[in-house]
Amino acid sequence: MTGSALSPAETQAVAALLADAWGPGAEIRGAETLWDRSHVARVHVATDRSVIVKRRQEQDGESFGVELAALEYLNAMPVPVAPRLVGADAAAGLLLMEDLGPGASLADALLAGDPERARAGLVAYAEALAAMHAWSMSRPGELAGLRARYAPQAPLGPSWLDAVERGRDAFLGAVASLGLAAGGAGAEIDELSLILNGTGYVGLVHGDACPDNVRFLADGCRVFDFETSGWGPVVLDAAYLLAPFPSCWCFATLPAEAAAPAMDAYRAVIQGAGIELGPDWDAALAAWIVARGQMITRVLREDRDWGTTTLRPRLLTWLRTFTEAAGRTGVLPGLQALAGSLHDELSRRWPDTVIAGYPALARPGSARVGVPEWWRPGL
Repeated sequence: MTGSALSPAETQAVAALLADAWGPGAEIRGAETLWDRSHVARVHVATDRSVIVKRRQEQDGESFGVELAALEYLNAMPVPVAPRLVGADAAAGLLLMEDLGPGASLADALLAGDPERARAGLVAYAEALAAMHAWSMSRPGELAGLRARYAPQAPLGPSWLDAVERGRDAFLGAVASLGLAAGGAGAEIDELSLILNGTGYVGLVHGDACPDNVRFLADGCRVFDFETSGWGPVVLDAAYLLAPFPSCWCFATLPAEAAAPAMDAYRAVIQGAGIELGPDWDAALAAWIVARGQMITRVLREDRDWGTTTLRPRLLTWLRTFTEAAGRTGVLPGLQALAGSLHDELSRRWPDTVIAGYPALARPGSARVGVPEWWRPGL
């Protein structure tokens, strides 16, 4: 998608999909690339409507099919929490989804909003995730069938579970290089996926519920970008509010007085569907630390920028969050002890590391994360 954002062949394919979805008169009037992403475009249609077009990229692997399956699956939700799928041509590698329009994201609220707006945004975000999780829990076969059709080579589980397996040896290697004894942590890591999947609370996991993948509309919150989604333990999404946000460029600490009402809102929606979640959040928090094993190895040598901050504040925050939570509930005692030792050792090695908060929620006089120059709110 270069120049006019759609090639002639793509224009023809999109026009056919729009005719199927919207009927005659859906003539394409123009298209432009969005967010500097060559594979995403907003297409303007003669009927004063628009649609978002996403194209499969060569380096995508199965992610295009994974997202297509998730969007088609979620189209059946009575109250949407994701963009509605308008149409798709899997062979051509094109999917058309509802245009949510320019608007504020959760990242906007946290980085440039006021405290009231940020807290309300966190609650709306939590409620949207909970609604998706509760609705999906009783519908595993429907997603499995769509995944078999559109992404047959991709594991059905969310990408985080694969990342735990890939990160295991690097994590234990990094710990050993610091002279820390793993104790029983290795065995607990080997059981981590079983622990999470054994909770019984499995459903559609977004897998990258970043504040920038959220749009606020007049009728509620929408979550998009389902490229890493899968069927698995829903706490992997829900605990994003506790970590916080382990896959996101827009990272900062989240004060308890802002996170707690959002977690309460999530639980209220889940409980309203007759579901009670136990202390499984702590296992999810551990999963993100192990999954970042290779990152830990690199950051021991050199820190680097990632969005609003560098890697070291993130790692220290995730370690502290997990050790505090696991210490309260007694989950994964070996890994909790190791993570605590790792946090203490890294804090000693990195005494000048500043762990800053979001501008909208930071207390007076406390450090605030920097906002990247490339960030453009309100897209």
